[in-house]
Formats: sequence, C-alpha cells, structure tokens
Amino acid sequence: MSAVELIEQQAGLWLSRRDARAPSAADEADFDRWLTADIRHRVAYLRLEGTWKRSDRLRDLRPLDRAVDADLLRPQTLRTRWRVALAACVALACVMGGYFFLQARFGWQHYETRVGGFSRIVLEDGSVIDLNTDSEVRVRLQADHREVKLLRGESRFQVAHDRHRPFVVTAADASVRAVGTAFSVRLREASQVDVLVAEGSVAVASSTVPHAPTVSAGEAAVLQPNHMSVRHVEPEVVQSRLAWTSGRLQFRGETLGEAVAEFNRYNRRQIRLADGSLARLRVGGTFNATDPESFAAALSSSFRLQVAANDPDSLTLRPP
Repeated sequence: MSAVELIEQQAGLWLSRRDARAPSAADEADFDRWLTADIRHRVAYLRLEGTWKRSDRLRDLRPLDRAVDADLLRPQTLRTRWRVALAACVALACVMGGYFFLQARFGWQHYETRVGGFSRIVLEDGSVIDLNTDSEVRVRLQADHREVKLLRGESRFQVAHDRHRPFVVTAADASVRAVGTAFSVRLREASQVDVLVAEGSVAVASSTVPHAPTVSAGEAAVLQPNHMSVRHVEPEVVQSRLAWTSGRLQFRGETLGEAVAEFNRYNRRQIRLADGSLARLRVGGTFNATDPESFAAALSSSFRLQVAANDPDSLTLRPP
C-alpha cells in the first residue's frame, strides 16, 4: 500500500469514527495530532469530509412535514417504487464507478481562475500551487511521478520533497522538472515560457533547445522557440516578480507601457495610453493588482497625467 493510499484509509477511518458517535476529549486530541502531523492528512480528510457532506443533500428529498403517503405502502405501488429506486441505485453506482475508474486510470484534476482571480491549491502530497489571474492547469499525481500541465497563465509551485516522485511542469514545448523546490512558470504569447526559481533548482528542457542547463535559486530562464536564456536576478526582483501571490503588483523601474500591460492582465477595466510617448515613463511602487483606479490616480499625482473614465471598461491616461 502506498503512502497516499494509507493516508486515504486513515482519513476514512477517522471520518467514520467521528460520524458514528460524539468524540470524547481523548478522541479529539488523537484526531488533532493525526491531522497536524502531515499536511497530506488534512487535505485527505477535508476532501473526504466534503464528499460525505455533499451526500447528505439526499436527505433534502424527504417531505418537510415527514408525512407518509399511504399509497406508498400498497403492494403494487411499493414494488414499483422499489424498482425505480433500484434502477436509480444501479445508475448511480455506474456513474460513480465510472468516475472513480477514470480518476484511477487518468487521474487528471483541473483548476482555473478568471481575470482578477487567484487560487491556492494544496495537493495530496503537500505541494502547493498558486494560480495567478486568468490561468489554467491540469494536475495528475502518480505513484512514481507528479505532473502539471500549464495550459495558460502563470503559476507558482512549492514542491514537497520526494526524490522518488519527480514533479514535472509542462508549458508549450518546455518541461520543468523538480524534486523539492519553489519556482514559478508563466506561459506567454508566441509560446514563450518564463521560469523563475526562488528555492532549490530545476531542470529545464525543450525539444528544440538541446542541452538545456539547470536553473538554480535566484535565476530566471526564458524559453522561446529554438532559443533559451538564463540570467541571475537579485532577491528584490524575485520578490517583485512573485508579489502577485499576495494580490499585489510591484514595479521597480519598469516602463509605464510594461506596467499597464501587467495591470490589464488582472482587470476587466483596461488602462489605455492616449499618447505613445507615455509608455516610456519609468514607474515604481507596490499596488493592489485589482485596483486600476488607484494606480491611475498615483500616476496622475506623480506625472500630472489626466485620467479620463469615459466608460466602465476603460481608463485613459493623457499627457498633462
């Protein structure tokens, strides 16, 4: 039995025990110790408890006044009702069986965020995925490896160490392989993939870039079709690039054009520059990612720009 299967079995035992009777103080203490011993314990228990609670919705099918229809007790009606109930149970068993078969056979889990959204996903192995705005991933945990497909957007990965189960993230043509580390991957247009390593190191590979080097903490890699570059980045830059995990955007001398493009990733209300010369201005500071109005107000104060809000979907910045 694998470690994951053992944890699932323990979670099931705890759930059934707590559902059967009111737990004593000693039971609660034992449960708390088990729950906090490993993040995977909590994840497995909460997932199982959620499924259990959803099944309780079946109780809502009973009459609110608990009255019993006398016709239900007539033999012919009773047989008919039992046939319907049996057919429903068989259908439900087929659906659930098919679901669990597909989960066991393919095992892919799907997660995504909308524009301005953020999601933190804790996997069964204790790894954490932070999903940035307008992003999408598929995740599959196997006995000998862990897979993530970044379909769009950006994610940060804090990988639980397990040397027997490599953690591999694929995006476009790039593959990022880790064992226990923290890094982010962003999929841009034109199949460009950005990799930023905050802790440990990762092996980056691509079918079009042979002999790709290892990327270590404090380094960033950019993969483009037929080309890859790696450069050192200062700790402040790493912090700035990952500020989105706390809902912020941090700029350290980027051009206004770059800052506006970044803000527009997080908001339906788009910032527009009325004059192309404004794009060359340099900006700095930390801002709420989903508050373009405050960002525009700060620019107005710093550069004397005029802010026009002619419609609810845009903010236009004009020269003084």
